[in-house]
Amino acid sequence: MEKIHLPRWNELPSIDLYADQVVTLLEQWLFFIPNSEDRLITKSMINNYVKHGIVEAPKNKKYTTTHLAYLIIVCIFKQVYSMNEIMQMIRLQVHAYPIEQAYDYYIEDLESCILSIIEQRPITHVKATEENPYTEILHSVNESLVSKFNVQRLLKEAYIQKENS
Repeated sequence: MEKIHLPRWNELPSIDLYADQVVTLLEQWLFFIPNSEDRLITKSMINNYVKHGIVEAPKNKKYTTTHLAYLIIVCIFKQVYSMNEIMQMIRLQVHAYPIEQAYDYYIEDLESCILSIIEQRPITHVKATEENPYTEILHSVNESLVSKFNVQRLLKEAYIQKENS
């Protein structure tokens, strides 16, 4: 794994985008996610998330900064959690904090957890401005995600090593 930087809220495009553009950006930003599916995200998947109420419908077929933030989170969470669990976790965070704050804190904590794995040290979390039950859920989500990513990386390395010997 290499060092990861996910866009913060103020780094997300401020102009509305079409679905094809959203897919391209998500694939670039989330390159580090080992994916067993053919693609991490497609226009059909986005439409499905809208249909199930996980992401709001686009306005005039264009997606906003808020859509991008939600889709980044969904793409990451779906590696471990069901759509129902994802909806519950997003709702908890968004009801506790403004979307911009919830998104940035989540991304910062995920990056911290990934860096811990890369550096082969115990997982460390970003200190929350206020501790609450949602913070523990968020930390546990990130630990489960990076643990899964690390297992997939280790399996791949072991397979390559076996193939080369």
